[in-house]
Amino acid sequence: MFETQRTYAAADDHQAGVFCPNCGHSVTAGAKFCQHCGYDLTSVTTSRQTQPKRRVSRWKWITLGIVVVALGGAYGYGRSYFAPSKQLDRAITAIKGNQKTVAQQFTSSDSSLKLSATTLKPLLTHFKTKQADLARFQEQLKNQSVTNDGNFQYVKTGRTWLLFDKYQIQVKPLYVSLTTNHKNVQLSMDGKQVGIADSDDYDQKVGPLVPGDYTLSSSGVVGGHRLKNSATYYLKENAKSYDLGLRTISFNVIGAPGTVVYLNHQSEGTIGDDGTLAVKDAAWSSNLELTGKYPVGKTMVASNPTRISDGDADSDVTVDFPSLMSKSDADDYITQLFTAISNYTRSGEIDDATDDNNKALSDYFVDGTANRDYQEFIDMAKGYYKNDDVMSVDYEPSVSLSVPATKGRSQVTYDVKYHFSNTKDDREQVFRYTATIQKNGEDYQIVKISPAQKIRAHTTNTDEDDD
Repeated sequence: MFETQRTYAAADDHQAGVFCPNCGHSVTAGAKFCQHCGYDLTSVTTSRQTQPKRRVSRWKWITLGIVVVALGGAYGYGRSYFAPSKQLDRAITAIKGNQKTVAQQFTSSDSSLKLSATTLKPLLTHFKTKQADLARFQEQLKNQSVTNDGNFQYVKTGRTWLLFDKYQIQVKPLYVSLTTNHKNVQLSMDGKQVGIADSDDYDQKVGPLVPGDYTLSSSGVVGGHRLKNSATYYLKENAKSYDLGLRTISFNVIGAPGTVVYLNHQSEGTIGDDGTLAVKDAAWSSNLELTGKYPVGKTMVASNPTRISDGDADSDVTVDFPSLMSKSDADDYITQLFTAISNYTRSGEIDDATDDNNKALSDYFVDGTANRDYQEFIDMAKGYYKNDDVMSVDYEPSVSLSVPATKGRSQVTYDVKYHFSNTKDDREQVFRYTATIQKNGEDYQIVKISPAQKIRAHTTNTDEDDD
């Protein structure tokens, strides 16, 4: 006989509290203990009611915490990214890189000025060639929110992400006048015609403009000759007038032979061996600028620019190279140098090696007594002094040329005529040198001297040339 085994199905969620989870018998609803096995029914109810609630609450707080942290991080990042100084830095980067989006960094105080990459190009061109101006521009906007000329302000123009202030560089537009002195002359700005003169005293107003570099030009026929007045100007003053009158100017350029002369970057020729270049009937402009370039090896040394005015007509204009020793100064310098050498030659005492102003011979040289050329002059003079066959030596220097060198130095070419009175004869020798000289404060010093080049030699008692 087999005993029948009773099987109980697990109670589902809907029957919780009706069947005992321990023995499977039905129990009275609300009972605390099973009347069949004595199982504590309250522990089951509590577990089933509270466990899911605890799980939901924990994830809610975790999620909320993540959101709070993310929002806080985003706000902190945005606060740093949109700080006024950071926005200005990005604007300057856009200017330096000539980015297509650079116009987004600017706004205008005049609605008639439409800002774009095209209208901003003159400003970007100026900053590209004048990095120091860009640095001052950035510094002034950062420190005082306005440039010293008042053309630009760093202003708040709105909000970003509804939370952060938006800043832009505000442009104050310029209006300028172009004038000319002949009827039917065409006036242009950056190659685009802006007006045609209808009188011999014509004034054309142009604007609004972004401050920057513009090429202003006028062209026409005057007295049967076609003339053009063209130059690049940095426009930065409102209501300023620019004279584009058509006329010519002639003058002489004085400078080192071999210097190439330019007027507004256009070559006018090369200074000849006589140190002059005649400029004839050059087209004049109120912004006419003369510069020179002198070849030194593979390098072209540039002069300082010299502005040409109406008053320079039919006069001499000197090419001004930085720290270049003038020929007259070089002549005085070399003469005094050999005065000190002559005094030492006569006495043999180093204390006597001074010029007429008591300047020591060593002071004429970079590194003083350690300079090799100084030591060679000392050895030469001492040798003449000790040579019993040499009764006297006279030095007669003459400077032929002073030209620019690299590093702001000068190359001075000079001849020295040596007169020897010997026990047996009188001799005359001429040697040529080129000294590299640099400015040292208010004075000059010799860096080095090229090896002597013998020009001629003559002995008076035989009248024979030693060449």
